[in-house]
Amino acid sequence: MSGTDKTIYKTCREAAGYTQERAAELLNLSVRHLARIEAGEMIPSDDIAYSMVVLYDSQYLAVQHLRSASQLAAAILPPVEQTTLQAATIRLFNSFSRWADKRRDKQLLEIAEDGQIDETERPIFDEIVRELGELVKDFYELRLASQDVERSE
Repeated sequence: MSGTDKTIYKTCREAAGYTQERAAELLNLSVRHLARIEAGEMIPSDDIAYSMVVLYDSQYLAVQHLRSASQLAAAILPPVEQTTLQAATIRLFNSFSRWADKRRDKQLLEIAEDGQIDETERPIFDEIVRELGELVKDFYELRLASQDVERSE
């Protein structure tokens, strides 16, 4: 786990306003067990992580846990940051606008038309896929920000 992942469980607990003792009690864990998770000595099972997500009301924790606990999830889920609804919305809109301004949709259709990616098409295809990955990341950040807003209402 990276340095930020080691403390994500503690960070989310504190953000939710729970003491370690109270969270351990509600999660049906010993304080020592929770302390080891929060210190990065162990990764909690998915069941415990799910209970934390529910208790702490943190979808961000869910994403970070999956990325930490599974190579497969880390390969599929982009790294995300917590941000405001306004910042996430602007970032997603701007990323999509830049993508559309480059006419990437047309380029992708042209590449896919014959069902093959030749050596001249490969560089632009790889660039388009990378840009789409950024759009996915921006989408997840917007989704997480919107859930933060729902919780605060």
